[in-house]
Amino acid sequence: MTAVSALVEELKALRKGRGVLAGKLDERLGPEIRRCCGVRAGDRPSEVRDKVTATLAAAIAELPEDLGGLLLVAYALDPRLRLPFYQERIDRVADQLHRDRRTVRRRIDDGIVHLAELVDGRAPGPPEPGLPDEIGPGWHTEELRTFVNLEPAAPEAFEVRRVVADRDGIGALDLAFTVTSADGGPEIDIFSGGRLAGTRKQATDRVGFELRLPAPLRRGQTHEFVVRFKAGAETQPHYACVPKQRCDYFDLRVRFPADRLPAAVWRVAGGFQRDLDDPVATGDPVHPDPTGEIRGEFRRLLPGLAYGFRWSQTG
Repeated sequence: MTAVSALVEELKALRKGRGVLAGKLDERLGPEIRRCCGVRAGDRPSEVRDKVTATLAAAIAELPEDLGGLLLVAYALDPRLRLPFYQERIDRVADQLHRDRRTVRRRIDDGIVHLAELVDGRAPGPPEPGLPDEIGPGWHTEELRTFVNLEPAAPEAFEVRRVVADRDGIGALDLAFTVTSADGGPEIDIFSGGRLAGTRKQATDRVGFELRLPAPLRRGQTHEFVVRFKAGAETQPHYACVPKQRCDYFDLRVRFPADRLPAAVWRVAGGFQRDLDDPVATGDPVHPDPTGEIRGEFRRLLPGLAYGFRWSQTG
């Protein structure tokens, strides 16, 4: 049996019950899932769950929407369908899609094959001799509070982020900001908690940057910093957090110009990033308050999925 075929069987077993939310998840993981998700002996239960959900969610985000949406349901990653049994989740999504149960199960089986190929292809290799056996950046976000002001000609966003070190010696953080603007950017300013050590273009619309900390963090130590992002005037009508690793809490506030309130606003919780630009995709409708502000709170964000707001200026 090949590694991918073994991984397919392990992923099929993992979807049972509560999926990735099952108790004692570590005991349900086969050797291939452990390898591909970077699970190590001695990992805490929370670390095991974070590694598995991060790996699966990031790979699912690359699949076609019809398959990806079903796999989010299968593994209880969709916050709207976290029912305790796999068959309950199948029944609910089959009713929503007006499809036969066997058809839904067959599509999920097809999706798991594609998922296994993606996950296996991304699996970390063995550590080089002399290097520590560590997976991931070594830190996670405990709290992220973002304030977006769309009133200025060049919109601004302030992020107040508190991170926790997952191992000793974290002296810098690798971060990124995506802005779909014809004017380029964004401008990045560190207001507190470190120094900007450099920026780099990661994609057409994504800029990576390194935050040098005042002193290396010890495992379990927290650190807070404040960043301002300034975008161009022509930005796309959405703002969302798409975490690359664990993020426990995200508080987002968006302020619209009083004379240019959007015709409609939707809350996005655990959607695909590409849906933010899709005129057909929506979400849960929300309405600005009398001052033109909206607020959303999100907990236990899944890596690779989008959380925030999208809006339309036309009805």
